[in-house]
Amino acid sequence: MEWQRLLTKNAALIDAQAIQIGLEREGQRVTSTGRLAETALSPTLISKLPGLQRDFAETQLELVTPPQVGSQAVLRALTLLTQQVRQGLSPELIWPLSMPPRLPQNEQDIPIAKLDTNAVAYRQQLARRYGRRRQMLSGLHCNISITTRLMKGLYDAQTDCHEFTTFKNRCYLHIAQNYLHYRWLLTYLYGCSPQCWPQSGLTAPSRPVRSLRNSAHGYTNLPGVTVSYASLGRYCQTLRAAVDSGQLSATKEFYGQVRLRHAGGHSHLRQDGIQYLELRNLDLNPWAAAGINLSQLTCLTWFVLLMLWLPVPASVDSWVEAGQRANEQVAIEAPMQVPRQLTEGKQLAEALQTMATSLRQPSASQVAQYILTSLHDPANTFAARWEQQTNGSLERATQLALQLATTPQFDALT
Repeated sequence: MEWQRLLTKNAALIDAQAIQIGLEREGQRVTSTGRLAETALSPTLISKLPGLQRDFAETQLELVTPPQVGSQAVLRALTLLTQQVRQGLSPELIWPLSMPPRLPQNEQDIPIAKLDTNAVAYRQQLARRYGRRRQMLSGLHCNISITTRLMKGLYDAQTDCHEFTTFKNRCYLHIAQNYLHYRWLLTYLYGCSPQCWPQSGLTAPSRPVRSLRNSAHGYTNLPGVTVSYASLGRYCQTLRAAVDSGQLSATKEFYGQVRLRHAGGHSHLRQDGIQYLELRNLDLNPWAAAGINLSQLTCLTWFVLLMLWLPVPASVDSWVEAGQRANEQVAIEAPMQVPRQLTEGKQLAEALQTMATSLRQPSASQVAQYILTSLHDPANTFAARWEQQTNGSLERATQLALQLATTPQFDALT
Protein backbone atom coordinates (compact mmCIF):
# COMPACT_ATOMS: atom_id res chain seq x y z
CA MET A 1 0.00 0.00 0.00
CA GLU A 2 1.37 3.43 -0.95
CA TRP A 3 0.59 5.14 2.32
CA GLN A 4 2.57 8.29 1.59
CA ARG A 5 0.61 8.88 -1.61
CA LEU A 6 -2.70 8.20 0.11
CA LEU A 7 -1.89 10.56 2.97
CA THR A 8 -0.68 13.30 0.65
CA LYS A 9 -3.80 12.98 -1.47
CA ASN A 10 -5.87 13.48 1.70
CA ALA A 11 -3.77 16.35 3.07
CA ALA A 12 -6.86 18.55 3.41
CA LEU A 13 -8.28 16.06 5.95
CA ILE A 14 -5.12 15.75 8.04
CA ASP A 15 -4.41 17.97 11.02
CA ALA A 16 -4.16 17.61 14.79
CA GLN A 17 -7.84 16.51 14.74
CA ALA A 18 -7.20 13.54 12.45
CA ILE A 19 -6.81 11.10 15.33
CA GLN A 20 -9.46 10.12 17.86
CA ILE A 21 -8.00 9.49 21.32
CA GLY A 22 -9.19 7.93 24.55
CA LEU A 23 -6.98 7.98 27.65
CA GLU A 24 -6.57 5.60 30.59
CA ARG A 25 -4.49 7.09 33.38
CA GLU A 26 -3.41 4.85 36.28
CA GLY A 27 -2.12 6.06 39.64
CA GLN A 28 -1.76 5.04 43.28
CA ARG A 29 -3.69 6.58 46.16
CA VAL A 30 -1.26 7.72 48.86
CA THR A 31 -1.27 9.57 52.17
CA SER A 32 0.24 13.02 52.64
CA THR A 33 3.50 11.30 53.67
CA GLY A 34 3.73 9.19 50.52
CA ARG A 35 2.59 5.89 51.99
CA LEU A 36 0.12 3.67 50.19
CA ALA A 37 -3.41 4.49 51.33
CA GLU A 38 -4.97 1.92 53.67
CA THR A 39 -8.56 2.95 52.99
CA ALA A 40 -11.02 1.45 50.53
CA LEU A 41 -11.99 3.61 47.58
CA SER A 42 -15.26 5.37 48.35
CA PRO A 43 -18.24 3.60 46.69
CA THR A 44 -19.99 6.98 46.59
CA LEU A 45 -17.14 8.48 44.58
CA ILE A 46 -17.13 5.50 42.20
CA SER A 47 -20.86 5.79 41.55
CA LYS A 48 -20.59 9.56 41.09
CA LEU A 49 -17.76 9.35 38.54
CA PRO A 50 -18.28 6.69 35.82
CA GLY A 51 -14.75 7.25 34.50
CA LEU A 52 -13.19 6.25 37.84
CA GLN A 53 -12.17 2.60 38.10
CA ARG A 54 -9.73 0.43 40.04
CA ASP A 55 -6.93 -1.51 38.42
CA PHE A 56 -5.07 -4.34 40.18
CA ALA A 57 -5.08 -2.99 43.72
CA GLU A 58 -7.67 -1.22 45.82
CA THR A 59 -5.27 1.74 45.92
CA GLN A 60 -4.61 1.76 42.16
CA LEU A 61 -6.89 4.21 40.40
CA GLU A 62 -7.69 4.14 36.72
CA LEU A 63 -9.17 7.29 35.20
CA VAL A 64 -10.76 6.57 31.82
CA THR A 65 -12.07 9.03 29.23
CA PRO A 66 -14.34 8.24 26.30
CA PRO A 67 -12.73 8.69 22.87
CA GLN A 68 -12.50 12.30 21.73
CA VAL A 69 -11.50 13.87 18.43
CA GLY A 70 -8.25 15.77 18.94
CA SER A 71 -5.76 16.27 21.76
CA GLN A 72 -7.42 19.28 23.37
CA ALA A 73 -10.79 17.57 23.79
CA VAL A 74 -9.46 14.39 25.35
CA LEU A 75 -7.08 16.23 27.66
CA ARG A 76 -9.93 18.47 28.75
CA ALA A 77 -11.97 15.36 29.62
CA LEU A 78 -9.11 13.75 31.57
CA THR A 79 -8.32 17.02 33.34
CA LEU A 80 -11.91 17.43 34.52
CA LEU A 81 -12.05 13.84 35.74
CA THR A 82 -8.70 14.24 37.52
CA GLN A 83 -9.91 17.38 39.30
CA GLN A 84 -13.11 15.63 40.40
CA VAL A 85 -11.20 12.59 41.68
CA ARG A 86 -8.69 14.75 43.56
CA GLN A 87 -11.48 16.61 45.31
CA GLY A 88 -13.23 13.36 46.22
CA LEU A 89 -10.05 11.75 47.58
CA SER A 90 -8.85 14.61 49.78
CA PRO A 91 -6.82 14.45 52.00
CA GLU A 92 -5.41 11.49 50.07
CA LEU A 93 -3.34 12.24 46.98
CA ILE A 94 -2.72 10.69 43.56
CA TRP A 95 0.93 9.59 43.35
CA PRO A 96 2.24 11.22 40.14
CA LEU A 97 4.87 8.65 39.17
CA SER A 98 4.74 5.37 37.26
CA MET A 99 6.89 3.68 39.89
CA PRO A 100 4.88 3.07 43.08
CA PRO A 101 5.85 4.65 46.39
CA ARG A 102 7.35 2.59 49.19
CA LEU A 103 5.21 -0.55 49.38
CA PRO A 104 4.38 -2.61 52.49
CA GLN A 105 7.10 -5.00 53.60
CA ASN A 106 4.62 -7.88 53.50
CA GLU A 107 3.32 -8.30 49.95
CA GLN A 108 0.02 -9.63 51.27
CA ASP A 109 -0.64 -6.18 52.73
CA ILE A 110 -1.07 -4.83 49.18
CA PRO A 111 -4.87 -5.04 48.88
CA ILE A 112 -6.36 -6.50 45.70
CA ALA A 113 -9.16 -4.33 44.31
CA LYS A 114 -12.53 -5.04 45.92
CA LEU A 115 -14.48 -6.01 42.83
CA ASP A 116 -16.77 -8.87 41.81
CA THR A 117 -15.78 -12.50 42.32
CA ASN A 118 -14.45 -13.09 38.79
CA ALA A 119 -12.43 -9.87 38.77
CA VAL A 120 -10.86 -10.70 42.14
CA ALA A 121 -10.04 -14.26 41.02
CA TYR A 122 -8.32 -12.89 37.91
CA ARG A 123 -6.22 -10.51 40.02
CA GLN A 124 -5.32 -13.28 42.44
CA GLN A 125 -4.05 -15.29 39.49
CA LEU A 126 -1.93 -12.31 38.37
CA ALA A 127 -0.57 -12.02 41.90
CA ARG A 128 0.49 -15.67 41.86
CA ARG A 129 2.14 -15.37 38.45
CA TYR A 130 3.92 -12.01 38.77
CA GLY A 131 3.68 -11.03 42.42
CA ARG A 132 1.59 -8.18 43.76
CA ARG A 133 4.43 -5.67 43.73
CA ARG A 134 5.02 -5.75 39.99
CA GLN A 135 1.33 -5.10 39.37
CA MET A 136 1.63 -1.77 41.19
CA LEU A 137 3.44 -0.03 38.34
CA SER A 138 1.24 2.58 36.68
CA GLY A 139 1.19 4.20 33.27
CA LEU A 140 -0.89 5.98 30.70
CA HIS A 141 -2.62 4.10 27.88
CA CYS A 142 -3.77 5.85 24.70
CA ASN A 143 -6.58 4.32 22.66
CA ILE A 144 -6.17 5.78 19.19
CA SER A 145 -8.10 5.49 15.96
CA ILE A 146 -8.13 7.38 12.69
CA THR A 147 -11.28 9.45 12.26
CA THR A 148 -13.91 7.89 10.01
CA ARG A 149 -13.66 10.82 7.61
CA LEU A 150 -9.92 10.39 7.07
CA MET A 151 -10.07 6.58 6.95
CA LYS A 152 -12.78 6.79 4.28
CA GLY A 153 -10.68 9.31 2.33
CA LEU A 154 -7.65 7.01 2.41
CA TYR A 155 -9.78 4.04 1.34
CA ASP A 156 -11.34 5.93 -1.57
CA ALA A 157 -7.92 7.06 -2.82
CA GLN A 158 -6.66 3.50 -3.43
CA THR A 159 -7.65 0.57 -5.61
CA ASP A 160 -5.64 -2.32 -4.11
CA CYS A 161 -8.17 -3.23 -1.43
CA HIS A 162 -11.85 -3.70 -2.21
CA GLU A 163 -13.19 -4.25 1.31
CA PHE A 164 -13.23 -1.41 3.87
CA THR A 165 -12.67 -3.58 6.96
CA THR A 166 -9.67 -5.27 5.34
CA PHE A 167 -8.27 -1.85 4.45
CA LYS A 168 -8.70 -0.63 8.04
CA ASN A 169 -6.93 -3.74 9.33
CA ARG A 170 -3.98 -3.09 7.02
CA CYS A 171 -3.85 0.53 8.11
CA TYR A 172 -3.82 -0.21 11.84
CA LEU A 173 -1.40 -3.11 11.46
CA HIS A 174 1.01 -0.87 9.55
CA ILE A 175 0.89 1.72 12.32
CA ALA A 176 1.34 -0.94 15.01
CA GLN A 177 4.29 -2.57 13.26
CA ASN A 178 6.18 0.70 12.90
CA TYR A 179 5.15 1.91 16.34
CA LEU A 180 6.67 -1.18 17.93
CA HIS A 181 9.87 -0.63 15.94
CA TYR A 182 10.25 3.08 16.66
CA ARG A 183 8.66 3.37 20.11
CA TRP A 184 12.13 3.75 21.62
CA LEU A 185 11.90 7.42 20.63
CA LEU A 186 8.91 7.96 22.93
CA THR A 187 10.74 6.10 25.70
CA TYR A 188 13.69 8.45 25.15
CA LEU A 189 11.59 11.62 25.19
CA TYR A 190 8.97 10.77 27.81
CA GLY A 191 10.27 7.83 29.83
CA CYS A 192 10.21 8.88 33.48
CA SER A 193 10.70 5.92 35.80
CA PRO A 194 14.43 6.19 36.57
CA GLN A 195 14.43 4.55 40.01
CA CYS A 196 12.34 2.41 42.32
CA TRP A 197 11.54 2.56 46.00
CA PRO A 198 12.30 -0.23 48.51
CA GLN A 199 9.98 -3.24 48.45
CA SER A 200 9.18 -2.57 44.78
CA GLY A 201 9.94 -6.18 43.91
CA LEU A 202 12.03 -5.12 40.90
CA THR A 203 15.61 -6.18 40.22
CA ALA A 204 16.59 -2.73 39.03
CA PRO A 205 20.04 -1.34 38.14
CA SER A 206 21.75 0.53 40.98
CA ARG A 207 21.97 3.73 38.89
CA PRO A 208 19.11 5.85 37.53
CA VAL A 209 17.86 4.88 34.07
CA ARG A 210 15.28 6.36 31.70
CA SER A 211 12.37 4.01 32.17
CA LEU A 212 12.35 0.95 34.39
CA ARG A 213 8.71 0.45 33.49
CA ASN A 214 9.55 0.18 29.77
CA SER A 215 12.50 -2.13 30.35
CA ALA A 216 12.75 -5.85 31.02
CA HIS A 217 12.75 -4.93 34.73
CA GLY A 218 9.27 -3.42 34.43
CA TYR A 219 5.75 -4.34 33.44
CA THR A 220 6.17 -7.33 31.12
CA ASN A 221 4.85 -10.82 30.63
CA LEU A 222 7.02 -13.74 31.61
CA PRO A 223 9.67 -14.84 29.08
CA GLY A 224 8.35 -17.01 26.28
CA VAL A 225 5.17 -15.07 25.53
CA THR A 226 5.52 -14.09 21.87
CA VAL A 227 2.71 -12.52 19.87
CA SER A 228 3.10 -11.83 16.16
CA TYR A 229 2.00 -8.62 14.46
CA ALA A 230 2.64 -9.95 10.95
CA SER A 231 -1.11 -10.03 10.26
CA LEU A 232 -4.36 -9.84 12.17
CA GLY A 233 -4.76 -13.59 11.79
CA ARG A 234 -1.29 -14.28 13.20
CA TYR A 235 -1.88 -11.85 16.07
CA CYS A 236 -5.11 -13.59 17.06
CA GLN A 237 -3.62 -17.05 16.56
CA THR A 238 -0.44 -16.49 18.60
CA LEU A 239 -2.30 -14.65 21.37
CA ARG A 240 -4.86 -17.45 21.63
CA ALA A 241 -2.03 -20.02 21.65
CA ALA A 242 -0.43 -18.25 24.63
CA VAL A 243 -3.73 -18.54 26.50
CA ASP A 244 -4.33 -22.16 25.50
CA SER A 245 -0.82 -23.15 26.63
CA GLY A 246 -1.32 -21.54 30.03
CA GLN A 247 1.28 -18.81 29.49
CA LEU A 248 -1.54 -16.28 29.84
CA SER A 249 -4.75 -16.73 31.78
CA ALA A 250 -6.71 -14.55 29.34
CA THR A 251 -6.02 -12.39 26.29
CA LYS A 252 -6.26 -9.28 28.49
CA GLU A 253 -3.16 -10.50 30.36
CA PHE A 254 -1.04 -9.75 27.28
CA TYR A 255 1.12 -6.76 28.25
CA GLY A 256 2.38 -5.91 24.76
CA GLN A 257 3.07 -2.23 24.18
CA VAL A 258 0.45 -2.18 21.41
CA ARG A 259 -2.81 -4.10 21.53
CA LEU A 260 -5.06 -4.52 18.51
CA ARG A 261 -8.53 -3.79 19.82
CA HIS A 262 -12.22 -4.21 19.10
CA ALA A 263 -14.85 -2.81 21.46
CA GLY A 264 -16.52 -6.22 21.58
CA GLY A 265 -13.36 -7.90 22.84
CA HIS A 266 -10.91 -10.38 21.38
CA SER A 267 -13.65 -12.70 20.13
CA HIS A 268 -14.84 -9.99 17.73
CA LEU A 269 -11.39 -8.85 16.63
CA ARG A 270 -10.61 -11.43 13.97
CA GLN A 271 -14.10 -11.51 12.47
CA ASP A 272 -15.01 -7.81 12.62
CA GLY A 273 -11.57 -6.23 12.38
CA ILE A 274 -9.46 -3.72 14.28
CA GLN A 275 -11.36 -0.71 15.60
CA TYR A 276 -8.51 0.99 17.42
CA LEU A 277 -5.00 0.55 18.82
CA GLU A 278 -4.20 0.60 22.52
CA LEU A 279 -0.75 2.17 23.03
CA ARG A 280 0.54 1.14 26.45
CA ASN A 281 4.11 2.42 26.65
CA LEU A 282 3.84 5.94 28.09
CA ASP A 283 5.10 6.57 31.60
CA LEU A 284 3.18 9.08 33.68
CA ASN A 285 4.31 12.68 33.30
CA PRO A 286 4.76 13.72 36.96
CA TRP A 287 4.66 17.45 36.16
CA ALA A 288 1.24 17.19 34.50
CA ALA A 289 -1.71 16.73 36.86
CA ALA A 290 -3.46 14.55 34.28
CA GLY A 291 -0.35 12.39 33.77
CA ILE A 292 0.14 13.75 30.24
CA ASN A 293 0.18 17.23 28.70
CA LEU A 294 -0.96 18.78 25.46
CA SER A 295 2.47 18.89 23.83
CA GLN A 296 2.88 15.14 24.42
CA LEU A 297 -0.49 14.41 22.84
CA THR A 298 0.36 16.61 19.86
CA CYS A 299 3.67 14.79 19.45
CA LEU A 300 1.91 11.42 19.76
CA THR A 301 -0.65 12.38 17.11
CA TRP A 302 2.02 13.21 14.54
CA PHE A 303 4.14 10.24 15.59
CA VAL A 304 1.22 7.88 14.90
CA LEU A 305 0.64 9.42 11.47
CA LEU A 306 4.37 9.18 10.78
CA MET A 307 4.16 5.45 11.56
CA LEU A 308 1.62 5.17 8.74
CA TRP A 309 3.77 7.33 6.44
CA LEU A 310 6.93 5.22 6.82
CA PRO A 311 7.38 1.84 5.11
CA VAL A 312 7.47 -1.52 6.89
CA PRO A 313 9.89 -4.24 5.70
CA ALA A 314 8.57 -7.60 4.57
CA SER A 315 9.94 -9.38 7.64
CA VAL A 316 7.55 -7.90 10.19
CA ASP A 317 8.48 -10.14 13.13
CA SER A 318 12.17 -9.25 12.78
CA TRP A 319 11.24 -5.57 12.48
CA VAL A 320 9.27 -5.71 15.73
CA GLU A 321 12.01 -7.67 17.50
CA ALA A 322 14.61 -5.09 16.45
CA GLY A 323 12.38 -2.40 17.92
CA GLN A 324 12.16 -4.31 21.19
CA ARG A 325 15.96 -4.47 21.42
CA ALA A 326 16.30 -0.76 20.63
CA ASN A 327 13.70 0.17 23.24
CA GLU A 328 15.44 -1.93 25.89
CA GLN A 329 18.74 -0.17 25.18
CA VAL A 330 17.18 3.27 25.44
CA ALA A 331 15.12 2.40 28.53
CA ILE A 332 18.15 1.39 30.62
CA GLU A 333 20.49 4.13 29.43
CA ALA A 334 21.46 6.88 31.88
CA PRO A 335 19.02 9.81 31.64
CA MET A 336 21.65 12.23 30.33
CA GLN A 337 23.07 9.81 27.74
CA VAL A 338 22.62 10.54 24.03
CA PRO A 339 20.72 7.50 22.68
CA ARG A 340 22.53 4.81 20.74
CA GLN A 341 19.80 5.17 18.14
CA LEU A 342 20.75 8.79 17.44
CA THR A 343 21.18 8.23 13.70
CA GLU A 344 17.80 6.52 13.35
CA GLY A 345 16.25 9.24 15.49
CA LYS A 346 17.54 11.97 13.20
CA GLN A 347 16.15 10.05 10.24
CA LEU A 348 12.76 9.95 11.97
CA ALA A 349 12.84 13.70 12.59
CA GLU A 350 13.76 14.30 8.95
CA ALA A 351 10.95 12.01 7.77
CA LEU A 352 8.49 13.86 9.98
CA GLN A 353 9.67 17.16 8.51
CA THR A 354 9.16 15.77 5.00
CA MET A 355 5.66 14.61 5.93
CA ALA A 356 4.89 17.99 7.52
CA THR A 357 5.91 19.76 4.32
CA SER A 358 3.87 17.40 2.13
CA LEU A 359 0.79 17.77 4.33
CA ARG A 360 1.37 21.50 4.93
CA GLN A 361 1.24 21.10 8.71
CA PRO A 362 3.42 23.55 10.70
CA SER A 363 2.61 21.82 14.01
CA ALA A 364 4.15 18.58 12.70
CA SER A 365 7.22 20.55 11.69
CA GLN A 366 7.48 21.94 15.23
CA VAL A 367 7.34 18.41 16.64
CA ALA A 368 10.12 17.36 14.24
CA GLN A 369 12.30 20.22 15.50
CA TYR A 370 11.57 19.31 19.13
CA ILE A 371 12.61 15.71 18.47
CA LEU A 372 15.82 16.75 16.75
CA THR A 373 16.76 19.18 19.52
CA SER A 374 16.05 16.62 22.24
CA LEU A 375 18.08 13.91 20.51
CA HIS A 376 21.17 16.10 20.72
CA ASP A 377 20.36 17.43 24.20
CA PRO A 378 19.05 14.75 26.60
CA ALA A 379 18.43 17.48 29.20
CA ASN A 380 15.16 18.12 27.33
CA THR A 381 13.87 14.64 28.19
CA PHE A 382 11.63 13.80 31.15
CA ALA A 383 14.02 11.32 32.79
CA ALA A 384 16.90 13.81 32.68
CA ARG A 385 14.70 16.55 34.11
CA TRP A 386 13.65 14.27 36.98
CA GLU A 387 17.26 13.26 37.61
CA GLN A 388 18.38 16.90 37.68
CA GLN A 389 15.67 17.79 40.20
CA THR A 390 16.25 14.80 42.51
CA ASN A 391 19.94 13.96 41.94
CA GLY A 392 19.14 10.27 42.26
CA SER A 393 17.96 10.64 45.87
CA LEU A 394 14.83 8.67 46.79
CA GLU A 395 14.20 11.10 49.65
CA ARG A 396 14.23 14.05 47.24
CA ALA A 397 12.15 12.06 44.76
CA THR A 398 9.52 11.41 47.44
CA GLN A 399 9.46 15.08 48.43
CA LEU A 400 9.12 16.22 44.82
CA ALA A 401 6.42 13.64 44.06
CA LEU A 402 4.38 14.78 47.07
CA GLN A 403 4.87 18.42 46.13
CA LEU A 404 3.62 17.73 42.60
CA ALA A 405 0.70 15.69 43.93
CA THR A 406 -0.28 18.43 46.38
CA THR A 407 -0.03 21.36 43.95
CA PRO A 408 -0.71 19.81 40.52
CA GLN A 409 -0.20 21.73 37.29
CA PHE A 410 -3.10 21.61 34.85
CA ASP A 411 -2.71 22.64 31.20
CA ALA A 412 -4.56 25.82 30.25
CA LEU A 413 -7.01 24.55 27.61
CA THR A 414 -9.17 26.67 25.35
